[in-house]
Amino acid sequence: MSEAGGILGPSGPDLLVRMRGRAVGAIVCAGFGAYALYWWTQAAISGDQRLWFGAIATATAVLVVWAIANLVALSHEPRVVLDKRLARFYRIGYALIVATEGAAISVGGPILGHFHRPDLYGQWIGAVVGIHFFPLGKLFKIPLYYWTGAAISLAAFGSLLISASSLSSALCAGGTGGALWITAIVILSKNLESLSAKSVVAVSPGE
Repeated sequence: MSEAGGILGPSGPDLLVRMRGRAVGAIVCAGFGAYALYWWTQAAISGDQRLWFGAIATATAVLVVWAIANLVALSHEPRVVLDKRLARFYRIGYALIVATEGAAISVGGPILGHFHRPDLYGQWIGAVVGIHFFPLGKLFKIPLYYWTGAAISLAAFGSLLISASSLSSALCAGGTGGALWITAIVILSKNLESLSAKSVVAVSPGE
């Protein structure tokens, strides 16, 4: 099965490396999705929240175990040795994207404080997180990340149209958490389908 043009990106000589990276990315999405949904419960649930916390924790555990199962299955596949320049390109690109994301989140507090709107910090974080998925999708060749970024950004900016602060925060946090969990589910449900299209060879940047 070829994934050219698919939601998880094209096949190619570096496919196994990207499949392992996608499984790790699913774990990250599961964890941060749980964090966002925790804040959703704070904004949306006025009564006893323990049941919701338990459900979030259980669902997160299921996603993490599923991702680990993906990684275990992939561990039995031949290792792909990336060209050093390509491996460096991935590492540096990822580090730059994450560093920029962290810096943008960090300056949000002072900027919003200057304009006397610290209540919008959740939306600021949501917008930054959503936007950072676009370069991630480009770097790792995962079209799904464009949809993830668009959904999170829409939740963040769309929540600004709601005047009630608790409802606005709930929409932003819930939209972010839901998008991250859906991304993890799509990745994990389709990731291993790529195995039949793998090519186990050394990769160089010109390939």
